[in-house]
Order: sequence, then structure tokens, then C-alpha cells
Amino acid sequence: MAGNKGRGRAAYTFNIEAVGFSKGEKLPDVVLKPPPLFPDTDYKPVPLKTGEGEEYMLALKQELRETMKRMPYFIETPEERQDIERYSKRYMKVYKEEWIPDWRRLPREMMPRNKCKKGTLTNIIVI
Repeated sequence: MAGNKGRGRAAYTFNIEAVGFSKGEKLPDVVLKPPPLFPDTDYKPVPLKTGEGEEYMLALKQELRETMKRMPYFIETPEERQDIERYSKRYMKVYKEEWIPDWRRLPREMMPRNKCKKGTLTNIIVI
């Protein structure tokens, strides 16, 4: 009367015969040899393109990366301050380029705007 719920002996949730074993049958022996080596791949990676055009683009990319790091908007992690201030660190100057963007080449959304404050409305009610 308990049906499928409640206590009782656990039943298999799948059919053992579908896997390939029958009840009481011995499992296959354990394989003690290493698996076969992976076959060689026929497809090798494509070599990088070399030439004057690719070298020029690589140089442009590196220059852009360096320029972006020198901009005032690039946030660097501050150095950990030591207990003793070193003489050589005291007078070391950080050279940052002053970057003036050409706003004709950049979208208008990036251009900073000065927000003007709206005057407060003072309504005087005369009764």
C-alpha cells in the first residue's frame, strides 16, 4: 500500500540490462596499461603574417598603448610607501604628457560640458 513513496528497499533507477550487465554478472577486468598516445595533428597553426604592413600596424598599436598609459586618465596603482624615504625617490619627477584631444575627431558625447546651474525659482504668493 506504500506504493513508490516512503521507506523500503532502494530500487534501481535504470535498467541494468540496458547497460550491458545482468544481475550477478562479473564486471570487466581493470585495464592496467596506459592509453594509446594521441595521434599527431594534421593541422598546424598558421604562422604569423610578416611583412612591412603588419610590422607598421604592430608599431602603431604599441604606440597607441603607450600613449594611452601616459594620458592623465590612466589610473596607476600607487606605490607602497616605505618607512624610510629614499633620496633618489624624493627628487624623481614623473613625466606625463599633456594630452589635448582633437575634438573634431572624437564624438560629441565625449566632450566635457560645463553644466550651468539653473536659477532657483522663487514664487511669491500675495494674498
